[in-house]
Amino acid sequence: MRKSIHIALAFDEQYLNPFFVLLTSIFLNNKGADICVHLIATGLSSAAEKEITAFVHSKEAEVNFYDNDIDDVSQFILPDHEDNYLSVAIYYRLFFPFLIEETIARLLYIDVDTLVVGDLSDLFLIDMQGKPVAAVTDTDMPVRRDLGIESVDDYFNSGVLLVDINEWKKQRITEKALQIIKQEPELIKGYPDQDALNIVLKDNWYKLPVEYNLMRLYVPNEVPRRNLNKFVEDQKIIHYNGKKPWFSDCEHRLRYIYKGFANLSPRPEAGKVVKVNLTSEKRNKLFRARMVEFYFDHPELMFIWRKLKKALK
Repeated sequence: MRKSIHIALAFDEQYLNPFFVLLTSIFLNNKGADICVHLIATGLSSAAEKEITAFVHSKEAEVNFYDNDIDDVSQFILPDHEDNYLSVAIYYRLFFPFLIEETIARLLYIDVDTLVVGDLSDLFLIDMQGKPVAAVTDTDMPVRRDLGIESVDDYFNSGVLLVDINEWKKQRITEKALQIIKQEPELIKGYPDQDALNIVLKDNWYKLPVEYNLMRLYVPNEVPRRNLNKFVEDQKIIHYNGKKPWFSDCEHRLRYIYKGFANLSPRPEAGKVVKVNLTSEKRNKLFRARMVEFYFDHPELMFIWRKLKKALK
């Protein structure tokens, strides 16, 4: 029997290309499942919606578009940190439990700056032990004592969330998160939706293995690419948190995988890298990072170089 997978995605028009790349990765790695895609997508033209629908149907999957008219998110706070690339679409994940059919028991929310590189069906079978959400620890963050969280292991990344719809509704997670977002914006100005959810779900979320949300710091950097390819075989979802792989200043070690899926998508132009203007300091930092990558990706060349240096002394 084919397994049903319900996936929720939320984005605006500027993320349309990455959305198609993500969708391509989902279909390629979950061919044995009945996939239903749930979308809150703002600013899309009717032509874009038709393109999405045609692509999903070509994979014998379903797609549902939703209008988020539950709450006015346009006035909600956005992150205040440097290089902010987020829009109010970060809040849409809070509303899916009230928009989808009541017969759906579990929903997997995924940010569109991700790639699915493995079979997701087993994820829907895990015992969440009565928790409304399953997620992966975000070790890229410091200890968030300002949120009442005393350990880095107890703060999760909201880019991948497996939601138990019944528990989410019963425990009023959306309502509690919105209350914090509206009443305490200064407390959560760094990562508003994520911080609010971590406050509401303190000690009340199930910890998933890292492979379900492989963020930048979880990727080994000091290994050649051929070893990275083997490493990726054991992963499920790659998350390009921070700099995005379609920008020239991305330092994520697995950015090359994004281009591969882009070439297979309906939008191959999504793989084109957009040049970013950098300060001299950031340019030098990026150059050093690229040289380190080259060193580990071509150990044989480095071996020859060391031999030459020794011979020339």
